[in-house]
Parts: sequence; structure tokens; C-alpha cells
Amino acid sequence: MDTKLKGDIAEQAVVLYALKQGWGVLKPIGDRLPYDLALDISGSILTIQVKSAWFDTKRQNYVVDNRRTKTNRRIMIRENYEVKDFDFAVIFIDELDVFYVMPSDVFISYGSEIHLVETVKRQRKPKSRDYRNAWHLVLHRAASKEISG
Repeated sequence: MDTKLKGDIAEQAVVLYALKQGWGVLKPIGDRLPYDLALDISGSILTIQVKSAWFDTKRQNYVVDNRRTKTNRRIMIRENYEVKDFDFAVIFIDELDVFYVMPSDVFISYGSEIHLVETVKRQRKPKSRDYRNAWHLVLHRAASKEISG
């Protein structure tokens, strides 16, 4: 599978999850915006950047690049996201059917890659573990948007 197909699968996994929760899903036309989806949760609109993680056999963990990739026929440019670009990044691990749900400030606070450890052999849990299937953060943000206005 190429990276575009993996990204499409991750995006559809987020759409399916959201629909099962009863949330509205909005999909922008084209790929010029810094987010992939918007979720309508009780009238609160939250923008979502979707990423697909891959398994790094050498490090024995899942990895996702937390930068924007722009390409044309000759060149690939990577740029950092900004906090204002989206509300949450949702990272999908297809093989495990697992989501990591990170507020944008957390997502961009990592270097160029985020390593997601899915084994329990480590003594110290990585900070990314706090965001494993953390959909409650999305609900909390939606509720706070609803209250504020």
C-alpha cells in the first residue's frame, strides 16, 4: 500500500468512528486546508488532521511524521504545522485499530516524528500513551465550545 492509500484508510476509520458516535462529519473539497475533516459535535465544529502510523521494525514501535508534506512532480517539502491549523490530530494504527487523539499543541510539540509504543514491556510509559483512544478530549473541547458560545 502506498502512503496515500494508508492515509485514505485512516481518514475513513475516523469518519466511521465519528458516525458511530452520532457526530456529523464534514469533508473539505481538495487538500489545500491544514486539516482533513471537521466534526460537528452538538453544534460545535472541531477540525481534525488525520495521520496514519507505520511500524518501525528496528525500533519496534509505530511512527508518524508530524509535519505537513507538500509535493509536486519534482520536489517534496515538509513544513511544521501551527497550533491554529487544526484542533486535534488523530493518528490511526490500522493493524491494531487504535487511535491516538492529540490536541494540536501536543501534536506539534514533538520533533519531526512521534513514536507510539504499543508494547507493555517498558517500565516507563511514553507521554503519547495518555492520548491512546482519548476521544474524551474531543468531547470535552466540543462541550467547552458549546458553553462559550
